[in-house]
Amino acid sequence: MILQIFLFALVNLLTPDTLYSADQASKLSNFGGQTLMNGYRLEDFKDFEKKWHLVTVRFRKDTNELRWTFANDLAWKSLEEGTIDYPDGAVFAKIGIATTEDPQFPSSAVPLGARRYQIMVRNKSRNAETGGWAYALFDVNGKTFPEDPIATAKACNACHQIVANRGAVFSQAFQFSPNLKGAVFSKNSSFQKLNFAWIATTELDSEAQNLIDKKWKRIRQITNKDIRNNLFQGTLDEVRPSLEREAYEMKAPAILMSTDKKKFSLILPITKDGCKSERAYKSIMTVLSSDRKIDFRSLEYCNP
Repeated sequence: MILQIFLFALVNLLTPDTLYSADQASKLSNFGGQTLMNGYRLEDFKDFEKKWHLVTVRFRKDTNELRWTFANDLAWKSLEEGTIDYPDGAVFAKIGIATTEDPQFPSSAVPLGARRYQIMVRNKSRNAETGGWAYALFDVNGKTFPEDPIATAKACNACHQIVANRGAVFSQAFQFSPNLKGAVFSKNSSFQKLNFAWIATTELDSEAQNLIDKKWKRIRQITNKDIRNNLFQGTLDEVRPSLEREAYEMKAPAILMSTDKKKFSLILPITKDGCKSERAYKSIMTVLSSDRKIDFRSLEYCNP
């Protein structure tokens, strides 16, 4: 759990202001602190957690967050009917709640408080470029983060297309009573997932090559084009567990790199003193600025 707290602290430090160059951060800061994102305000959905249906709860391993997902009546009706053709006006809202170790009960993680709110609104004609869904992200004060809202929406849509077979909705309804049945996921063989392929390290940007030990001639790369074409901070954070798993299974480094090779999240298998398992990694998230200066954050850790 100490590792989890450390990782949580690291992710909190990886804000756009620290991950991007000073010039880029200055431009992005113009987007932050607004109450409106992609046509929606958090205030438009005030008290949704009290009025809407609780869909499910997820635990995000990369940020140690509990994610509580709620649906308005239209979205809930579609979930109950099992349709993936959500009507205009269907809305999902999510609260990301930070967790930490209970100091008197170390086996438990307890909530610290909300970190973010995420809204997903269905409007097929208005949001045709993002699969008919609008995406809006806010901090605990209902203000936007310093990220380009259009680029962020495209990045969200790219990830959500992995579950196009669920109507681009990750959350599946959990029956909290009376039998506590778990979520039932589609077994449709046509569903998408993160795809990996071997690439030569020489295909990477020179800055990325310099971070990888020369013994690695090939590494595993995520090949999903939509995701690689549309990366933002959230994508770099969320992909780490998938990269870890691929690195562990294939015994090689794994990377998600943007098509322009200026952003990437990289996992390197390493040997680390004190690790009781063979799953020790170095995690690197980086952005390469236009003047070829690289700004990255790295962390070495064990994953039991």
